[in-house]
Amino acid sequence: MFDSIERLAGWRRNLFAFAMGICATLTLAPFYFFPLIIPAYAGLFILVRNSVSWKRVFADGWWWGWGFYISGLYWFCIALLTEPEKFAWAIPFALFGLNAIIAIYPGVACLLFYLACHTRPRNKCGVTKDKCGVTKSKCGMVGVWLFSTIWLIVEYARGHLFSGFPWNLAGYSFAFSDSSLQLASIFGAYGLTFFAVLLGASTAIIKANKIFVLAVWGLFAGLLVWGNARLESATEGEATGAVLRLVQANILQPHKWNPKLQQENLEEYIKLTRSEGLEKITHVIWPETATPFVLRSDTSLSSGLGRMLPEGALLITGALRSDGEGDDKQYYNSVVMIDGSGYIVGNYDKHVLVPFGEFLPLRFLIPKSLKLPVGDKDFSEGEGVRTLKWQGLPPVSVLVCYEGIFPEFAADNNNRPDWLLNVTNDAWFGMSSGPYQHFAMARMRSVEQGLPLVRVANTGITAYIDEYGQIKQQLALGIKGIMDVPLRRSSLYGTLYTKYGNIIAFITICFSLFFILHCKKLMKN
Repeated sequence: MFDSIERLAGWRRNLFAFAMGICATLTLAPFYFFPLIIPAYAGLFILVRNSVSWKRVFADGWWWGWGFYISGLYWFCIALLTEPEKFAWAIPFALFGLNAIIAIYPGVACLLFYLACHTRPRNKCGVTKDKCGVTKSKCGMVGVWLFSTIWLIVEYARGHLFSGFPWNLAGYSFAFSDSSLQLASIFGAYGLTFFAVLLGASTAIIKANKIFVLAVWGLFAGLLVWGNARLESATEGEATGAVLRLVQANILQPHKWNPKLQQENLEEYIKLTRSEGLEKITHVIWPETATPFVLRSDTSLSSGLGRMLPEGALLITGALRSDGEGDDKQYYNSVVMIDGSGYIVGNYDKHVLVPFGEFLPLRFLIPKSLKLPVGDKDFSEGEGVRTLKWQGLPPVSVLVCYEGIFPEFAADNNNRPDWLLNVTNDAWFGMSSGPYQHFAMARMRSVEQGLPLVRVANTGITAYIDEYGQIKQQLALGIKGIMDVPLRRSSLYGTLYTKYGNIIAFITICFSLFFILHCKKLMKN
């Protein structure tokens, strides 16, 4: 079977690579068909390991990536349908064009692997053997290891270059169970990305090196046992005294900013907030931009919000915040705390902004006549990762929507918080797989950091997740409701990941450079 894959050519080869990319998507949320990492990465490795053309090997990776991103990020297009009369024209560009650009990353990964292990020994006539039609030897376990490491390097670049987009890293496939998710406390999302590709690609050499393949999968089995033991020995953290009411109003995106519905939407949040049991609540939390107006202290709006609270309680809500006047006015996507008198007594400004959503890259090159969802003015960046000390709460690190996908922005480890708060509005993406993928990434932040995570979403998924990534309470996607959560501190004092960060991945990268420099000696027949 492997030989028949290697012999594929033309459109059949492209289609196979495209299908293997879709298999990789199916290993992630909400599907979690984890065994599909075998065809997803072994299939790609088989295609590229004996290729004699750099163009062909790049095309293999690109077609794989195009399948992966189209199937995994199709929900981009749903956001454009919130105002179809304005933005539907952009759907083909988002679905096919944007994903074609992002697919360059796996293409580059395959190309780098080709360049690293491609030897061109000459025969007696002085012509390179691959030009004479003699193929290179098949890559052994070093080749698999090198392929996985180069994949990690390129994925790390994707997460950091051009403002970064580390969505759907292969490592998130380990969220298929609570036990496998524990590995994030050691390796983080990037380290698990290396391991996922290694597990999948290694099966391509099972005939040549069964011991290596069994060792890799045996290590995985052993780590699962460790993860299960970690959960069984888990203890509950101490109560903080804070009782949170999480409000999920389930307001559809086309309705959210409709001027005729803004007041009605706000009243829906107030109605849900004032549901039975409010007297026991110390803090009410609403999701990202829940208040559809720019929020300021001691206005009729903020005073009205303060009056709905029981005595001594506070409201934490996502809101738009402005600063300055006239042409110098700046807008922030913020989370603010409002007391019973209507004063803003704490705030956090989002600092990782969404390209084309909250700011327009290279705006000066875009014709002003072209209407885009980002609007006429970019949001401004906040100060960065901060540990906030808000009234009545233990120290907290706030993640607004998109910030939750970046492992390095989850918490300030020099001033550790006691919990994480993630507010988001995934209504842009309807009932697609997008909100599930976003939720899975937020869960991994809690395991990496060893901290409880409170997540509040407009349409879902709202949840309380403990420091082991276990979902303790949850409001499903697409429903309206509230959830009362007694907040607890973490029972952990950090994790290996919080201590060393991505150093394990960096060490792997250093070793990979060594192998690349010496690949002629290390590639085995």
